Amino acid sequence: MIISFTFFEYILLKILGIQYDTMGSLLFFFVIYTFLEIPLSLITKAIPRALKSTGILKTSKGLVPIILNTGFTFILIKLIDTFMDSIAISWKGAMLFALITALIHWLLEEKSEEPPMADSEEFKRIEEKIISKK
Repeated sequence: MIISFTFFEYILLKILGIQYDTMGSLLFFFVIYTFLEIPLSLITKAIPRALKSTGILKTSKGLVPIILNTGFTFILIKLIDTFMDSIAISWKGAMLFALITALIHWLLEEKSEEPPMADSEEFKRIEEKIISKK
């Protein structure tokens, strides 16, 4: 799954104007991007769910995950672009890439269940299961 998504991201970045000196530098770019994107993806999933569980957000599937994912991906792409002289992508291309991938992640997350509220019976049952296993 990761390889197919990375290939899709390569095609998307190629369309959006990524420039690279060698295939090795492009491969290194994707290794760094994938290695750093996985923890960022976990963070962008966790923040809206935590805010929903505490009652700050009504849903964890609204605009907040899209904004977080777009922002984190854009910053990550531009940081890698800044530190790798052999890779170049315009800020417009990076922003479009970040927005498109954020929308895809959002669509994939639409089918996932909402986390329970912190004061709900479901949350208390989960908490009791965790405490009883200790």
